[in-house]
Amino acid sequence: MENRHIINRFSATSARRLGGRLARDEQGAVLVEAAFALPIIIVLLFGVISYGTWFMAAQSVQQAANEGARAALAGIDEADRQDIVQDMVNDGVLSAGTVNADKVTVSTSLEGDVYTVAVSYDYSESVLLSASIIPLPASPITRQARVRLNSL
Repeated sequence: MENRHIINRFSATSARRLGGRLARDEQGAVLVEAAFALPIIIVLLFGVISYGTWFMAAQSVQQAANEGARAALAGIDEADRQDIVQDMVNDGVLSAGTVNADKVTVSTSLEGDVYTVAVSYDYSESVLLSASIIPLPASPITRQARVRLNSL
């Protein structure tokens, strides 16, 4: 019985010393902190890249609509305006490489003397945008631009 008491007392004392040493030892703290912080930082980094790419594509689509509407002012009739808009959107702005020109659709409409150019970009097959771990706004990106056609 007395030996058992000595063993328990020795174990308790050793455990306190070992616990005190472990509490003061900070050698693995950086690794543990990195294991907690690194996944969060990686998700934030991919979110910034994904949203940056989405905003760049949205800006390119808006610029294409603006340039198409501006170029439509040179058209004589509706068919001529549509051709000018299509050429301007495909050859001009979208050839910069920020969006896939094959996935872009252009539509035009005339209501009174207001000419509207709508450009849509379906990014659902874009590798970087469709594989995002952060939810992005729904595809397609659609932007419009309007100009007033003044009749003489």
